[in-house]
Amino acid sequence: MNPWLAAAYAALALGLAWSLAGGPGWRRRAAYAVCAPPLAFALWVGRPDPAGWPASGKVPRESSLVSAVVDEPDPATGDRGHIYLWLDVGAAAPRAYSLPYSRALHEQVQHALDELKHGHGVALAQGQGGGGHERVPLRLFPHPPPGLPAKAGEN
Repeated sequence: MNPWLAAAYAALALGLAWSLAGGPGWRRRAAYAVCAPPLAFALWVGRPDPAGWPASGKVPRESSLVSAVVDEPDPATGDRGHIYLWLDVGAAAPRAYSLPYSRALHEQVQHALDELKHGHGVALAQGQGGGGHERVPLRLFPHPPPGLPAKAGEN
């Protein structure tokens, strides 16, 4: 957690406890009552991506594709489109990421989804993709088959 965010939450909690404690000093508590709502609003607006919503930050350097959804641009509504990726980075649970739509990335994701349907794993790495002029921020490729260890006694 961001240290500033943790400090702001602590200030809200301590101020709430202090204001509920009662006793003398109502003017100081009144100042807290005026300052607390804007601080709470700022915390709500500046919070990191909550669980369940796609992260709009950087995609991990290396990960495995779990699933994807392509939301194509719609000129009628002005929607620029997004590509949503669910990636397994080896941590607790897969994380969703939202990327801006590009035709080249759309084609890569569609090919990767076809690979997933056929039971093949798909890895993801940052880099240059395709042979066209459009820069692709990610590169999707099949997982290499796992190397099995040699049996005991075999060379």
